[in-house]
Amino acid sequence: MTVQTSAPPAPRKRRRGVVTPYDFRRPTALAREHTRALEVAFETFARQWSTLLLTRLRTPCQVTLSGVTSRTYDEYVRSLPGHSVLVTFTPAEGSGPGLVQLDTGTALDCVDFMLGGRGGGAHPERELTEIEFRLLRDLVTRSLADMAYALAGVLPLEPAVTGIDYNPQFLQAAAAADVVVIATLGIALGEDAEAVEATIMLPTGQLLARLRDAGDRARSVEQLRKERQAADVLSRAVPELPVEVSARFAAMTTRPAEVLALSVGDVLRLPHPTTRPLDVVTADVVLARAVAGTSGHRLACLVVSPEEEKSR
Repeated sequence: MTVQTSAPPAPRKRRRGVVTPYDFRRPTALAREHTRALEVAFETFARQWSTLLLTRLRTPCQVTLSGVTSRTYDEYVRSLPGHSVLVTFTPAEGSGPGLVQLDTGTALDCVDFMLGGRGGGAHPERELTEIEFRLLRDLVTRSLADMAYALAGVLPLEPAVTGIDYNPQFLQAAAAADVVVIATLGIALGEDAEAVEATIMLPTGQLLARLRDAGDRARSVEQLRKERQAADVLSRAVPELPVEVSARFAAMTTRPAEVLALSVGDVLRLPHPTTRPLDVVTADVVLARAVAGTSGHRLACLVVSPEEEKSR
């Protein structure tokens, strides 16, 4: 007779979460809800841009959103290729400049399609002619109008094209340390064409302020009540927390060899004058001065001068 025994279950491997280091250079990084709001808006814009390119270029076009991130302007510029078509625009009156970055081949293919060509040819990295720039400027202007419509619920925009550049290293659209919002899209022109990356840069000043205001308005009355209740509990609990308070002499400085050589009966000469009160300290912060004494069978201190009054 054979007895079948089941094998012991294999130990489960504990899944470890991915730790993302916090970058202190980006204090204004997008919150998760802000990123999602922008992703929804730019996904709408990607669909509208696909329709616009289809009608203007008269060829199948597909625009997809890859993601929305925030980074410093210097990091954004360093991520761009050495030669691109960079169309600058003002998103709204009084705001910093925005930027539409297109691959040179994508920009020239758009011009070729608008002139009745087939596109898809090999294009050298060169600057646009005056006619090519006027055609592309009109296309980008219409595209920015669609972007303004898609972002209307997040930020009212009145974009206007201001110029064109080709070398991102020489384009000073923002300070190097300024945080900007980057929308990365893929543009495929023509049938069976591979998507080519394009980016849209927006300044964060007015955008973040509007997103925060919208988030505050979106919170329900119950959420606001819970937040106020939590703040009230915190304000009442903090004064009741126990903290360690000590009275100490002025510290002395000595060498490690002298510390190791200490024995019973040695006298430590403290630099604390006999006429000077002791320091009342908590968390290494001097709060007051006090003189030593007794209270019953225990040592005690009498506060003689609060440090707050002395600092005034």
